[in-house]
Amino acid sequence: MKNNRFFSFVLVLASLSLSCSFLTSGGTDSSRDLPTVDFVSPAESLNVTVQLDETSTISGSVSPEGGAMSLTGGDGTVFTLEVPAGALDAETVITMTAVKSIEGAPLDDGKVAAVQLEPSGLFFNELVTLTIVPAQEIPIEKQIIFGYEGSGQDYHLAVVDSKSREIKIMLMEFSGAGIGSGGDKEWAANLQVQASTASTRLWQKFGEFSQLERQEKLLETSPQDNSEFTEKLKATLDQFEDQVVQKEMVAAELDCKFAEQAVKDLLYLGRMRQLAFSMETPGFNDKLDKLSKIMQECRKGYTVFGESNHVSFSGQICGLDKPFTIEAAFPGGGSAVTTFTPNTVLAGVTSVTGGGGECVQTGQGEYTVTINEDGNGIIQWTTTDTLTCPNINQTQSGSFSLPLQLAPELACP
Repeated sequence: MKNNRFFSFVLVLASLSLSCSFLTSGGTDSSRDLPTVDFVSPAESLNVTVQLDETSTISGSVSPEGGAMSLTGGDGTVFTLEVPAGALDAETVITMTAVKSIEGAPLDDGKVAAVQLEPSGLFFNELVTLTIVPAQEIPIEKQIIFGYEGSGQDYHLAVVDSKSREIKIMLMEFSGAGIGSGGDKEWAANLQVQASTASTRLWQKFGEFSQLERQEKLLETSPQDNSEFTEKLKATLDQFEDQVVQKEMVAAELDCKFAEQAVKDLLYLGRMRQLAFSMETPGFNDKLDKLSKIMQECRKGYTVFGESNHVSFSGQICGLDKPFTIEAAFPGGGSAVTTFTPNTVLAGVTSVTGGGGECVQTGQGEYTVTINEDGNGIIQWTTTDTLTCPNINQTQSGSFSLPLQLAPELACP
């Protein structure tokens, strides 16, 4: 197979007949037209069916100081996740589970070396690196490196370290990533993939760039002058800033509930400029500080009190954007404390510690929060707990739901 992907892609970008619904011909820059990427119009994303290998999984706690985890899949593929210092705001339990198969992805034979990373939706302040060493080597010219959200939503090309011969995927958010194989037909199909969110559209575009650049360097077929291609990438980032980040910042000033998404997309923009061009976003720190202050002002306190699933709960929440705890008392005696660690202000993961007598209770799960128009809300979570007693070891799952009551008088730090 002739390696002509770089040149084909440049021609595709320059064409006025692109079939991607969010790419159209755009503004003129002196001598040529630059494509306009539409980051805001609705688009139908590609969802794939992911089957996990539950026998190949590992969990570990990573602190704000950073850390690394490694998983070997059932076929011998090695996945290594490296989290730099400052990427996390709080200690977080991370789970890596090997993927057995993926159906519906534009790959030539469906065989993949992929891993599911959880908790789904976990967002990082810095780029983290997932290194994949496939059990069976895939020729560089056939490598297609991808990611997806949730349990298989929004399949897209992944951003890679274009300078590395190793397969190093750069991530800002969980959940799935991997590598498959394909020829020109499959690569063309991947170029046509759309995405439902602005940040994933940006990731798709930079996935195209970084994978093409890596392939050309490793195969030593890089053209002498790719200034036009670089110019298109810079224009794409500028458009993301204009269409998404600037508008989200204005929205956040009008209503603080938009500040969290504005922070995420500002970080996406900043990290992509650093990765691709080693340049800073003008006013980045000032904008981040401004949005952080808006988020702080938006923080509300809540009290939690009530009974769910025959268990009594009570607690105080100073803000849904940082970890909080709720205490539980069981009807037959014993107690537990559930720690809620947010991935966003409306969702996250739980961990349970407690017991009574000679019994010890531990567990983990996930939770969601719904806020009503009056500011009050509901917190719901499902947890799988293990109770260990002399001669007894029992595991069971349970679901709980409690009202959140606004508490403006709550004294929070």
